[in-house]
Amino acid sequence: MFDDHLPLSVLDVVTTGETGVTCQLTIKVVEKRVKFTDGASAPANPNAWCYVRAGGPNEYTPVLENFLGPVLNVTRGQPLKIAWVNELEAMPPEKPGEAAPLMLPPIHPLPMSLAIPQLSSMNFSAGIVTHLHGGKVAPESDGWPMQPASYEGNPFGFPSHRIYHYPNDQRAAMLWFHDHGMDNTAPQVHAGLAGLYFVRDESDAELFQLIGSSTQEIPLVIQDRWLTKDGSQVDYGKGIPLADDQKSFLRPEFLGETIFVNGRPWPRAHVHPLIYRLRILNGSNARTYALALADKAGKDKGKIWYGSLLTAIGNDAGLFAQAAQLNDVDYLLIAPGERLDVLLDLTQVDPAIISELYLVNLAVKAVPTAGSKVPEPIFNTDEESVVAPADPADASALSELPQSSILQFCVRVENHSGMDHPKTCLDTSLLTKILKLHANDEAFHWNLSTEKLERNRSAGPITHNRLVLLMNNTGSKEGLNPLTGGPWRDTQIWEMRTSKLPAGDSGAFTIPFDGKLEEPKSQGIPDQGGVAYEVSRAWFFEPEDPADPHSPRQSDPMWGTVTENNNPVGFPSRFKYPHLYRENPAAGRNIIKPKEGSYERWYVANIGNDFSKLPDMHPFHMHLVNFVVTRRFVLTESTENPGKYVFVERDNISAPVRPLDFDGKIRHDTVRVQANELVELLVFFPKGYTGLYPYHCHLVEHEDMGMMLHFEIHGK
Repeated sequence: MFDDHLPLSVLDVVTTGETGVTCQLTIKVVEKRVKFTDGASAPANPNAWCYVRAGGPNEYTPVLENFLGPVLNVTRGQPLKIAWVNELEAMPPEKPGEAAPLMLPPIHPLPMSLAIPQLSSMNFSAGIVTHLHGGKVAPESDGWPMQPASYEGNPFGFPSHRIYHYPNDQRAAMLWFHDHGMDNTAPQVHAGLAGLYFVRDESDAELFQLIGSSTQEIPLVIQDRWLTKDGSQVDYGKGIPLADDQKSFLRPEFLGETIFVNGRPWPRAHVHPLIYRLRILNGSNARTYALALADKAGKDKGKIWYGSLLTAIGNDAGLFAQAAQLNDVDYLLIAPGERLDVLLDLTQVDPAIISELYLVNLAVKAVPTAGSKVPEPIFNTDEESVVAPADPADASALSELPQSSILQFCVRVENHSGMDHPKTCLDTSLLTKILKLHANDEAFHWNLSTEKLERNRSAGPITHNRLVLLMNNTGSKEGLNPLTGGPWRDTQIWEMRTSKLPAGDSGAFTIPFDGKLEEPKSQGIPDQGGVAYEVSRAWFFEPEDPADPHSPRQSDPMWGTVTENNNPVGFPSRFKYPHLYRENPAAGRNIIKPKEGSYERWYVANIGNDFSKLPDMHPFHMHLVNFVVTRRFVLTESTENPGKYVFVERDNISAPVRPLDFDGKIRHDTVRVQANELVELLVFFPKGYTGLYPYHCHLVEHEDMGMMLHFEIHGK
């Protein structure tokens, strides 16, 4: 552990726009031989899928030092065009005469068997789909999961490349790009398809001047993997434990034991007593991290925890309006898809006393002991999942769990490339001025008196309230779900409407919260008596499609020739996507249709069908938009009526405070909704952007298994 160097110089970093030479790039998706550790040699055969920039240093290199894609730096307001080219090939057809799927990712093994119930409705991959996560882009450049770049000569009618236009008219922020192929996001991201995309503006220059230099910015892409015994290949199947019958999952999510940072397991970074800007991405499939800073040896009079060296200044949607310096025992949660912008102030660290500091993961409270056959659980809540760093003994106990270690900082004082920066601590007053200067945008402004983000009144009123349920089948209900007409499924996402069914009808679902769905001028409120809702929508596609899978669908432009083919013999029965979900108000089926330039309140609840149990935490991601968490509620058993559950605003209960959620103070494109929690989001749909966009859980296995819907923005 900590034998490998943190990869920085081997990353392909390119700058475009005003400070670069081009505003057009070609990035290929290729199979490559890749080294996973410094000491191991690459295998004879390709072991990763990679984004490789045409004309870049990795295009013709036979063995790559890293599987991560390029690091793109773009200038705010300077458009960029990228051609995403699929150079992968096809698998042999499953049966003679059938169309061939895209080749399987080089990860061992890939358990995509029809014998596993959760996968029986999932189709093989027809190609790759690149999504710029956090990008403010038109829908045709967003990475719609049903519009892949397929292999050359494919019979589906798809091109082998897609050209996307990125206007970059958004706040400076750390974005990332990854695969978003329908039903296949999880294995294709796990195979290596991820890269970084920084939107830059004058705020970056101001921050670099504050800390000393742009060389003191360190990107940290945190991912988890299982490696095969020889360390040459990632083992996807090992992180998805199956039941003894090998037919059903104990859980569908991937959790790896080995923690990678920038494509290396548990690396070490050589740093100096300076201030560093850490740009952190959780690029894992399903693992949530609780990041803390520690000196495990307690070299300075036994002191273990050093969170006070960290100051959070930004996240998914760019800089905060107000910095937050951590306390020594604080931690920062980061779920899959989320990003953090954190200053690490080492100016007061004496390397003669403390030569190593460790970035550790405290979200290991429920990790089973070695040799246990019980799989590691997915993150539920802080209380259930995080080891609070309150005692020195915690650090030594954590050392026994490989999932708790992330990165070693080796603090040194030797000459650092001739730079001679004054070793002064962070100037917080100047930092505050920089953040305030860049706090406002077209959607939200910073209220100095309340110290919260508020909507810009001139942009219009709040037009709708929405209620969305992130549903886990936490109970043991079998058979058909009376709300959807289909089976109870492990992961589901439901759009709700107020029920008009008779009292007691099984098609209604009672929730102790009134979302005021017909009163957009009002905020939702807890309702101890419960409000009956119906499922308005629970499907990305039509729940029932009477047409034969291979019959022409000329009226459905979103899937194209895959379902409009006239040669059913050539297409396997698995590959039968139905129509995209259509609005049918008469049947109670609606598509969320906000207007560009408008605000909406979204109430997003994470509950199971049995309120007494804990569902998984879900990182809720909306494409295109930014939103602010304005309130948060917790599902709690009533003290007056045991067995009855009520939603209570988190600020009004004795539950542990979570100030580092930064509710009301920051923008998001992805937000953690913990078990039995309901969040109120103020969402802004930007002007000039109309069309279809997905929203989904960013545990990518959940996304693949149906926890994804879409909204359609209309023009005024």
